[in-house]
Amino acid sequence: MTSMTIRNILYRFVLPVICAASFCLLISCREPAGEKSKSDDRGVETLISQIELNSDVVYQTIEGFGASGCWWAQDVGGWENIDGILKWLYDDEVGIGLNIYRYNIGAGEPSKTWDEWRSTQTVEVSPGVYDLDRDRNAITAMKKAVELGADTVILFANSPPARLTISGYSSGAEDGGPNLPPENEQEFAKYLVDITELMLNEGIPVKYLSPINEPQWNWKTGENGQEGCHYKPEQVISLSGKVAAELEKRSLPVKISIPESGKWLDKEYTLDLYKKVMEDKILSKAVDHWAVHSYWSNEVDKKIVASYFEGIQNMVPLHQTEWCEMAEGRDLGMDAALILARTVHEDLTILSVVSWQHWLAVSCYDYRDGLVYVDKSTREYRIPKRMWALGNYSKFIDSGSSRISVQSEDEDILVSAFISEQKDKTVVVAINPADMKKAVSISGIDAYPITVYETSDNHDCEPVGTMDKNEHWELSPRSVTTFVAGRQ
Repeated sequence: MTSMTIRNILYRFVLPVICAASFCLLISCREPAGEKSKSDDRGVETLISQIELNSDVVYQTIEGFGASGCWWAQDVGGWENIDGILKWLYDDEVGIGLNIYRYNIGAGEPSKTWDEWRSTQTVEVSPGVYDLDRDRNAITAMKKAVELGADTVILFANSPPARLTISGYSSGAEDGGPNLPPENEQEFAKYLVDITELMLNEGIPVKYLSPINEPQWNWKTGENGQEGCHYKPEQVISLSGKVAAELEKRSLPVKISIPESGKWLDKEYTLDLYKKVMEDKILSKAVDHWAVHSYWSNEVDKKIVASYFEGIQNMVPLHQTEWCEMAEGRDLGMDAALILARTVHEDLTILSVVSWQHWLAVSCYDYRDGLVYVDKSTREYRIPKRMWALGNYSKFIDSGSSRISVQSEDEDILVSAFISEQKDKTVVVAINPADMKKAVSISGIDAYPITVYETSDNHDCEPVGTMDKNEHWELSPRSVTTFVAGRQ
């Protein structure tokens, strides 16, 4: 047989068989086990990943989502457009339906801060004498948030009043160490509970009182630019115990919220301190949750902390009480929105937090720290995608809902699922951080059609369509999508 004949046989018979086999192998590699593909009108195949819910596996019960009124409310609370700003945050029709508001109990002057917005007012006129009009704007903002749907108010203090501090300033000690002398702890506890009682008498639904904020940091006079106070672990217990005893003495329906540790993976202030608090007879009765901030905390850190707390019998629920991205420059787009959404997802699914609270509700700064940005000179405001991404959770996950088990075949899609207390509403939140569309189908839901809400470059947590049984949905690139089945 000549070489020409052999070549003809190869081209005509052998190579087509090899190519066909290779094409089949390529198709099988494109479609992982358990995933389906579907052709569109042009015959182009779309890979569909399954999202599977299991409502028989139940995790934490959600209390809600919120943000703080620190600093900004002292000014913006007196603006003519404060109602409009707060509607975006606390109204569940036009806005994102937050239900938790953190009111800052200001420590007052003197304070060495670099910005007037960070110089807080105290309602104390003199020891034991108070005038709520001294913080009228901030209290007005809080009351409007309550009118719009905030059913949980947390009162928190960054520092004792300046008159009780060692340095004489509410912005920290000269050396960054403790700034509250032990002999003033009881007076500070009385101050905090006095104000708590005043707020309750105003009809404010105060549920928690937080006497300490990020105690592990070395707050130094004039260096931090804001109120702050360092506490050693033993003083956290000592002061908190006095606050709890004062609340109990007055029979106030308020629990304390501690320790407001600045990050999850802190052995001294987050992990070891919990056990010490629960060994204290007074505090163990006064603490019904453990409050921590998500700053400087990655996924690995959170898994370590979750594993630690899972080993503790009768562990109280975890609250994530403060977070922002801590990055320079405003970002109104999806970069910052996706970072926020991932943080919320991790805290809900890894740490099983029952509440999640953003740091500043409103910011005037060139920083990634606000759900709403304002211009102090014009009093105009802008809403970043970050707020809407939080709304993909807060607007649809009702208080009393429980997180349930959910699995996604595409591990790059971050998915969490929740069912309402009455079992009449199921919510699935899916984050697609990829630069491409991703098609998904959902199983484990009986109520149809499913309404779909999207936050992306083109949408602001708004309805973009419905999905019926046996249908799939294409997640937009770099998006946060909420699927709501049952009661709307």
